Amino acid sequence: MVFAILFVALVWIDQVTKLLAYATDVSHVVIIPGFLEIDKMSNPLTNDLNTGMSFGIASDEPWAIPLFIAVTCIALVVFLIALIKLPAKKRFLRLSIAFIMAGAAGNLIDRIVLGGVRDFIYMDFSFIGISPFWNNVADLVITAGAIMFILALLFVDDDALFRFGKKKEREELEKAAAQLPEGTAAVGSDVGEGAEEPHKEE
Repeated sequence: MVFAILFVALVWIDQVTKLLAYATDVSHVVIIPGFLEIDKMSNPLTNDLNTGMSFGIASDEPWAIPLFIAVTCIALVVFLIALIKLPAKKRFLRLSIAFIMAGAAGNLIDRIVLGGVRDFIYMDFSFIGISPFWNNVADLVITAGAIMFILALLFVDDDALFRFGKKKEREELEKAAAQLPEGTAAVGSDVGEGAEEPHKEE
């Protein structure tokens, strides 16, 4: 239920901000000079819409919209199944999936209803060699979800590759096992391991 509420809230925020940005026709509202502006993407050929994918990739290709709609629909189904199937304890991983789904759904609505995505957040990363681009709340939500997804797999989950505190927990388990009375089987060991079966009297 929590993830469903989060999903709906993020999609709603994305759609409302797009509506406000295009209804008011915002232009060059500087947030961080030289880096971040609120500025509706202007492209008369596509009715000021991004007909490509996130960050304007493949925006000039006629096959982009139908392909991205199909891929997004498939991805949403796959992520939904994963969200349902994942154990409840993997909260951070499930949270990241909810973010990715919400962002994908926000842009999917635009593509189906309008034939393109409404971009109004202008970012300039030219100082690190990346060309300036337009995006929107949905793109930012997808990016945040993708970063969270990677962090979950690498550091957060119980079986993460580099999980924080993993070594410390292992040391504590070994210390606890060493303090057990002699002959007591360690937690998680096979039944009967380290102990002899009692002899039955004839």
